[in-house]
Amino acid sequence: MRISPLDQQDADIDWFAVDAEGHVVHFSSGGGPLPESVAASEEDLLTLHQYFLLLPETADAAQVQPQTNAAQSGRSAESFVRYARRGLFSFDKTQLHEAADRRYHLVARPAWPLTLAELPGPVAALLLRTQLSFSAADTPAADIAGVG
Repeated sequence: MRISPLDQQDADIDWFAVDAEGHVVHFSSGGGPLPESVAASEEDLLTLHQYFLLLPETADAAQVQPQTNAAQSGRSAESFVRYARRGLFSFDKTQLHEAADRRYHLVARPAWPLTLAELPGPVAALLLRTQLSFSAADTPAADIAGVG
């Protein structure tokens, strides 16, 4: 089932993508619009969400710290650090509930990044629907306006 624009506006939705280097990236929508590739299937998004939350923390999880701009949106960094401990770069929407603004900022960086090559085929296939043109490792802030 598709995630409606109204549901996107009313919720803070965790969604996932793969960056230009094959790293897995987490975003928290903050009431903003989702890329169409994400909004197309609530079931597929739930599959990815469950998969990543059930991953064990990496061996270097204790090294994960919030970035200097972590509190830019005014929210706690803990949920973002949780994803980074599992190997995902984790971004938050900079202007919460601003539909026209599609900017995000990096909140937590993994000590050991998870890559697409490490994922089971079905999970990787779902993730490949949403590809980023930039490297999350080199991007403290990102505009996702062009993400499909």
